[in-house]
Amino acid sequence: MEEIHIPVLLSEVVDGLNLKSGSVVVDATVDGGGHAREILKKLGQEGKLIGLDWDSGMVEKLRKDLGGDVRVKLFHSNFSELEKVTGPYRPDAILFELGLSSLQLLASGRGFSFKSEEGLKMTFDPNQRPNAEEFINTANVRDLEEVIRKYGEERFAGRIARAIERYRARKRITSAKELSEIISRAVPRRGRINPATKTFQALRIHLNHELENIENGLRGAWEIIKPKGRIAVISYHSLEDRIVKNFFKEKAKNEEGKLINRKPIVPSREEVTKNPRSRSAKLRILEKL
Repeated sequence: MEEIHIPVLLSEVVDGLNLKSGSVVVDATVDGGGHAREILKKLGQEGKLIGLDWDSGMVEKLRKDLGGDVRVKLFHSNFSELEKVTGPYRPDAILFELGLSSLQLLASGRGFSFKSEEGLKMTFDPNQRPNAEEFINTANVRDLEEVIRKYGEERFAGRIARAIERYRARKRITSAKELSEIISRAVPRRGRINPATKTFQALRIHLNHELENIENGLRGAWEIIKPKGRIAVISYHSLEDRIVKNFFKEKAKNEEGKLINRKPIVPSREEVTKNPRSRSAKLRILEKL
């Protein structure tokens, strides 16, 4: 059965981008196309949508779904390369949705979900190296601990790193479920959250250079967007949101940009009930002056 992608904060994003007929829009994380489809409704016949995704599988799927629409250009690329990909186009609006999507979590085959027997990849680009299996089986225990603590904000990072080191001395760790079980035996469960959650997040952020890419992506977006154009960013984690918040605040302080929302926009209680994965989402919007 095909998974359904539910776009988060859909109306808030579309309204916040201030779209008009003929607008040029970049969806820098086009994913399953949930936001893109709604954006296209606002662009008229002369508008243009440029979609990027680092996951080649997502791009291929969308090419089949939206390939007949001449207004759409899709690229297999990371948003850190935004300036290269957009070429001569100066967008009126740019959207980023950071982190891991529900489609990637449920249907990746790359070990993003700790409930699966999938191989340990955890990279958005399947060809990227090192992947999670290579890293956790070869990194020294201090490097493991640092990554888990820094990117997962995990207070049991040392205990988890040592548990991984002891296990891999006997057997190579090859599946997401295997890694999850090692972590679950090493640390206490906290409520309904799986003990492996923060470690998996940390590995994904580290291996994909996510925080560095966010910084580069925001700088690139600022360079190419037109005056009065808007940049909207949905983040799901405090480390991501901090980067976005500080970038936007600096532009507003220097009177180069205007904050459209002083505080982040969050999903309504109704949206969270319908789509629990939206619960940690924060939307920030900046207009270039």
